[in-house]
Amino acid sequence: MSEGRAEGDNLGALENIRCKLDYKKVEGYSLDEQQVSCIENDTMNTLVVAGAGTGKTTTIIGKIKWILKNWFSKRQLAQKSTEPPPKVLVVSFTHASKDELERRILSEILQDDLVFKIYHPGDFVKVETFHSLALRMVKGLNFEDFKLEVSGFEGFLKNLMESTTATDAPDLALAEEKAERFSHLYSLLQNYHVSISSLQRLVREKFHYFWQRDELQKLQASLLELEKYIRGYQESLKSTGSVDFPGLLEIAKTSLDTNFSYDYVIIDEYQDISPLEYLLVKSLREIHCFKLFCVGDDWQTIYQFAGSEISLILNFEKCWGETKVFKIERTYRFPEKLAELSGSFIMQNRAQLMKQIRGKRLDEDDQVVEINGPSERTDLNALYYFLLSLPMHAKIFLIGRYNFDIRKISHCEYLTVEAYEDKFLITMRERPDIQFDFLSAHKSKGLQADYVFIINCRDATLGFPSRVEEDELAGLVRELAILKLSNNKDTGGRFQFLRDFLWRRKPNDSDFAFSEERRLFYVAMTRARKKVLFLTVKDKESPFILELRENSNLKTYYLD
Repeated sequence: MSEGRAEGDNLGALENIRCKLDYKKVEGYSLDEQQVSCIENDTMNTLVVAGAGTGKTTTIIGKIKWILKNWFSKRQLAQKSTEPPPKVLVVSFTHASKDELERRILSEILQDDLVFKIYHPGDFVKVETFHSLALRMVKGLNFEDFKLEVSGFEGFLKNLMESTTATDAPDLALAEEKAERFSHLYSLLQNYHVSISSLQRLVREKFHYFWQRDELQKLQASLLELEKYIRGYQESLKSTGSVDFPGLLEIAKTSLDTNFSYDYVIIDEYQDISPLEYLLVKSLREIHCFKLFCVGDDWQTIYQFAGSEISLILNFEKCWGETKVFKIERTYRFPEKLAELSGSFIMQNRAQLMKQIRGKRLDEDDQVVEINGPSERTDLNALYYFLLSLPMHAKIFLIGRYNFDIRKISHCEYLTVEAYEDKFLITMRERPDIQFDFLSAHKSKGLQADYVFIINCRDATLGFPSRVEEDELAGLVRELAILKLSNNKDTGGRFQFLRDFLWRRKPNDSDFAFSEERRLFYVAMTRARKKVLFLTVKDKESPFILELRENSNLKTYYLD
């Protein structure tokens, strides 16, 4: 925007805008004391630990309004000052959350046309994903013939395996499972800067006894196959002049544009940050010392298999320096009995930040319910009359531990399940107004429904919690990361906390046994606005369910 346009402002317009930028009220809702307190804080490093449904996005919007309001106030005092507003970068992790943040931020700030008389908000606030941020930075460096490989290593593997695998379902399912496993390993190798050759050496060192021969051969075969796929993938990238997302982050981190600067960087869902993403922001800060405002919930860290590192939020101050920590503990999503039960459940993980989530008051007694029947078919069918009694246009989530748990719904007599690509259309003939959605626990994060049914609450290998052991190779990647951090003199002790945390993450460590599964179960149950129902089978109940039965807020109904 031109200076001439800015100089044409009048004080009356400025005052009008300043009053409209009430950061204590966002999207028609008044913020609570905890939200206002963290918004008004202006230290270099701020961590806002916010529980599920506590208004994380609302708080971020309030912070941006506070920043803009302060600038208007200073401008008004200076009268003819043409100092531009501070530049704000908001970073999220997915395109869906980025688009939602951008829409809500701009619609809230652009409530009045008078704002345009001062400055277009899109000029001072920018919303990015980590990958779009890195892409914009790299493109600004004028890389020739730059191409981004969006589908990544997993997409490469799936295409390769689909072209070489028989068309029958079992073979395709195994191929998809292998593609997913290898893509997770590749992600960990990239995030922790571990080479496939060093992983091969470690395997030979740890499995050298004769009685380990079979396991050694198995791991070596997996590594040889993984190495082959990685080599093919890298050759594919090279032949097309492309870079994938991990490579993009590396380029952006090491080739920063010195003109790329912000006064505030706000990171949403900070608990999902990976070491690579952390180092990118760290590198940016070395160029321009911006104020950091991070909002996240360590209770919802559920993507460690894909590279997220929970220690980066648990040890925030060690990462960034002196930090002011705030908590937002009033949820506007789920009722008080579910808040109490879910909070006590998640805090069985000792390596979590303490919060006291307060839920909303509902008159209904049965807010958390277990339906225990002699079979999965029985308990689903028993819900027929409950569904008939629901208010019009109720929204229901059916949440399983895995995507394939949809099969447990298909035998329900009153529900019709139709598959459309990667989605399912679920309908009830007697209640066509009810909106049903099936989701895996991972895909449910960030969403909400009136009623949540959690299925597959069984004590089984593929139950909830899943008893599928962590990929042994993934554990070895983390072990190599420990050794690398221990021996790297360039880290200057900055990653000591990460090394220590990784070192403690052992399968038998009580702090970490089922820790991520517990967080995943917590995420699933806290999607409910009114009621959550656990569907269980007699004598096959999940250990999580047996634990919840000790809480008086859970009502269990046994079916004959």
